[in-house]
Amino acid sequence: MVDTQDVAASRRAGEQAAGAAKPTSTRHISWDAIRVLGIVAVLAFHATFLAPHTLPGFDMPPGPLQMDFPFGASILIVISGYFAAMTIGRGTPLRWWLRRLARLLPAFWVAVVVIFLVSIVLHPEGFPRPSYGDLVGNLALVHTLLPSVEYVDLSHWTVPVQVCGFSAIALLAWKGRVRGRTATLVMWAVLLIPLAVRYVFMRPGEVAPWASMMMDGTGLNRAHLLIAGVAIYRWSKGRMSFAQLYCMLGVVILAHDKHPPDGDSVIAFAVALVLICVAAYQPAWELPVLSRLAKPISWLAGISYGVYLMHYVIGTIVARHLADLGVPWWGWVPAFVVTAILLGWALTRWVEQPVFTFLTRRLDARQPR
Repeated sequence: MVDTQDVAASRRAGEQAAGAAKPTSTRHISWDAIRVLGIVAVLAFHATFLAPHTLPGFDMPPGPLQMDFPFGASILIVISGYFAAMTIGRGTPLRWWLRRLARLLPAFWVAVVVIFLVSIVLHPEGFPRPSYGDLVGNLALVHTLLPSVEYVDLSHWTVPVQVCGFSAIALLAWKGRVRGRTATLVMWAVLLIPLAVRYVFMRPGEVAPWASMMMDGTGLNRAHLLIAGVAIYRWSKGRMSFAQLYCMLGVVILAHDKHPPDGDSVIAFAVALVLICVAAYQPAWELPVLSRLAKPISWLAGISYGVYLMHYVIGTIVARHLADLGVPWWGWVPAFVVTAILLGWALTRWVEQPVFTFLTRRLDARQPR
């Protein structure tokens, strides 16, 4: 989940290298608000529905307070696709790809190790416990590919999807070979070929093993999320007509319903896509509510990747120990959320940002003046 801070940092670095004055901020509250919507939806779904329904020892929140339609992680990936399309033309594709990995992987690796250790040391009764083989498999990003490797954290399915997607974008952009109409054709192929595989080779009860590995193991079943972000960006820059965007997002919504079926979340996902289109077309949202909450929204958006990486397993362990002490749902659900935010802040400030700065400075130092 690429943060808009990377976009601003890239622009500042380029202008400072050229001796330009420090530019004004181009960060818009609209994108921060949508990112916060995504991470809040993730926290709500996992804390109020997924954890109490799938793990023992929890009392259930009342039905109306159970958020049972997951769409937050998907929206965050769409935003990643949008900003990937925005920044791919700045520098070489190789440099762009290395910056993406520098943003994603160090924080992910640290999060996996910390979550693994917490799972071993504070393991509640009845909770799944990862093995050292699972740790190695997750660090190697094969936890979606190999059925024998269990997830250290269930929410970490997004990282291989983004790494594969960014790698494909960098390869397609190599020497500017894929652009214009060719880029549109490639996007349609990425949408339609997985759908054809799903319909022909992955029918209920008749799933071909190779098709399952190709689709679910490599993240191709979620490639439509990155395509949605790229399509919205190209439309916002006049490189795609509204009719083309409308048709492409229609197929994206169909793919989201089929890869794998998400039920009622498709409606919420479609509404969020509309919000992203609005932000792409008019990013300056002058709404009194957003103006009053601008600082907390921007702060939470800035640590959203860290919150996402750290929230589920450790938040659930904290919640379970509180539940064992007799704390009701209205006590352990807020504790889940607070734990996620605090750990996300720590991961962002102590790992993601300093490591990204260190690695990109080394990368920039190797670029010819």
